[in-house]
Amino acid sequence: MRELQVTVSRKTPLDGKLEIPAEAATLLLAARSFHVTLENSTALARVSLLACSCAKANRSGEHQHHFLESELLRRLEPGSVATLTIESDGAVRVSPGRAR
Repeated sequence: MRELQVTVSRKTPLDGKLEIPAEAATLLLAARSFHVTLENSTALARVSLLACSCAKANRSGEHQHHFLESELLRRLEPGSVATLTIESDGAVRVSPGRAR
């Protein structure tokens, strides 16, 4: 089990994507198929990758952002800090936080 905190983007309610660290994406990709639970709802989820040209890409030549993607994540409040708990089977529990 791994627990981490991520800040909810202003775009998350629009696209259902929550940016996660590369290490968390690697754990979830190994599970192949997994679900996200938010409050009393559960839905299928996936990891998506986005190649970008941000400042990190300028230094290394390439850079990717990693996202946890699910329709349930649209419920999260932008600016809040959500706690993600990744279980050993790849299931993810999302505990919403309050906006700062």
